[in-house]
Amino acid sequence: MLDGTLRIRRQVIRYKDASGKYTPKYAPLKHRKEGEWRDIPVPASLEPFIDRLPIRNASGGMPYPDLLRKSWVRAIKRLELPAYNPHDLRHKWTTVALTNGVSIHEVSRWLGHRSIKVTVDRYGHLTQDGQERCRQVVETTVGPHMLTPGRVPAARGADLVLT
Repeated sequence: MLDGTLRIRRQVIRYKDASGKYTPKYAPLKHRKEGEWRDIPVPASLEPFIDRLPIRNASGGMPYPDLLRKSWVRAIKRLELPAYNPHDLRHKWTTVALTNGVSIHEVSRWLGHRSIKVTVDRYGHLTQDGQERCRQVVETTVGPHMLTPGRVPAARGADLVLT
């Protein structure tokens, strides 16, 4: 991790081997080629846990395929939290970021979407870029210069107020 950013280079996928058994293997990230990566912002509160990534077994290899899922389910039950999966955290993070004004361009990049269109199609309704925000920006910028009842443009740049 560097400067609050975690660089993700590979993911674990399950594939069916010749015997028909599903086994895990490391693979390039979705929509990425080998050697490409994506950077994810990490809040300071999670930094103490970063050294535990990637999750590896005692010999440094890949853990058994369902380790994360089974550990997750046990933790959710133990903490008496509503059932949800790790991927739900991705959607939660995106929702929190966008509804609090983070640029959809940045969110799209951090999600690893190849095109912002993917992000806009799925999450665009959460941005603060709606009609009301546009109206407010235009009003703030142009409103003070508009003619209103009782106000006419001044000959020399100053407002003349008719009474």
